[in-house]
Amino acid sequence: MSYVPSQDQVMGQLRIIIPALGTIVTAFGVSGATSHQYVDLVLAMVGPLSYLVVAAWSLAANSRESIMKAAAKPLDANTPAPQIILPKEEAALAQALPSNVITNEAVRVVPK
Repeated sequence: MSYVPSQDQVMGQLRIIIPALGTIVTAFGVSGATSHQYVDLVLAMVGPLSYLVVAAWSLAANSRESIMKAAAKPLDANTPAPQIILPKEEAALAQALPSNVITNEAVRVVPK
């Protein structure tokens, strides 16, 4: 039985690997192979910038809306989409999500 990682798992691994590769580029001085000061500066900034990019990516990927969108997807074509019930305080979020996300008041939220 082979295991195929989900898209979320692959994206999570990329968020770990990208800063590591950026740090390696910076630490081993790939810039040492050049003699241009601007190239050296950019290559020295790769590691720190990759951490900032990945931090922003993680914030977006771990937002409540992103998590609820992923949870609202059906497992496969043969499985019905799960019914997700949010508290009435999150009615605005429910409107931005698929139709299988409703609030805990018996009123169904109609997506835009």
